[in-house]
Amino acid sequence: MGFRRGIRNLTIQQQEAIVNGRAQSRTLLELGKQFNISESEISKFLRRWVDQGGVPKVPKFGRSRSTSRLFDRNVLRLSRVNARLTAADIARELCDPQNSLFVLSGVSFK
Repeated sequence: MGFRRGIRNLTIQQQEAIVNGRAQSRTLLELGKQFNISESEISKFLRRWVDQGGVPKVPKFGRSRSTSRLFDRNVLRLSRVNARLTAADIARELCDPQNSLFVLSGVSFK
């Protein structure tokens, strides 16, 4: 039974099992054989776990949001009210501090 090479994405249950196993004084070799991961990968994971304060690493996909949902909702509302507005016009209307057009109500879909 060989070890898997490279970085492996562990599930949250596996991460917790590794931490609990290490707390029960199990060796890195034993944990590595159980999860089919090398000792160095277990060691790297445990070091990262301590650095992050015991928070499990959850993989995040995609690009992070640059605008809020409220801002997106208001862009959508303005574009539906006046379909001839350009992106620059919408940005000008939403970012103008004197003109507070933010609406907290939902946007109706047809």
